[in-house]
Amino acid sequence: MKKNIFTITITLILFSCSSTTKVNEKRCNSILKNDYKTILEEKFESVVNNDTIFLNEVKYECVYTAMYIKKGMYDRFGKWNQEIYPKGRNHPILLWNNVKLFPNDTTEFIIAANGLENTKTIYASVLVFDKKNRDLLSNESVLKTKLIYYFSDMIKTNNEQKRDFYEIYWKTVDPIRWAEIKQYQNNN
Repeated sequence: MKKNIFTITITLILFSCSSTTKVNEKRCNSILKNDYKTILEEKFESVVNNDTIFLNEVKYECVYTAMYIKKGMYDRFGKWNQEIYPKGRNHPILLWNNVKLFPNDTTEFIIAANGLENTKTIYASVLVFDKKNRDLLSNESVLKTKLIYYFSDMIKTNNEQKRDFYEIYWKTVDPIRWAEIKQYQNNN
């Protein structure tokens, strides 16, 4: 029961998140394959039941695909536990529960993988929590630097040959789009 309450809490927090920083100029003149130009740390403000909550999201900007962290998590840990659709967005935040990121460490994390591609920027991003709802990307977290490096390495070591994520993702998120992708592939 406690696990369900925690998952519901994280879901409500992420569901109501909106960025407090707006990008006004084009930030990515070029995109990088298996790399990124900049790591941004941004605050998100979320209002849940009249309470304001600030979350920390780490964004790896100017990447080749906004799905790098989603795909990397799938490649390492399998299918996500939940999709969370923020208002006005077609692509969900993917949530993995009880993930052990580091070898020989029993710590379990909740990982929320996100990303955005638009005319001004492209980034893959992540939010990380522990089982007690603590934001592990906050400045107070002793794991912050280690986590930023972990997801940075995930982008840099992406195996382009592993493609199963995309089929599972599109079949789950947008089956019509998946059918269009398959039709396109069959015609070429």
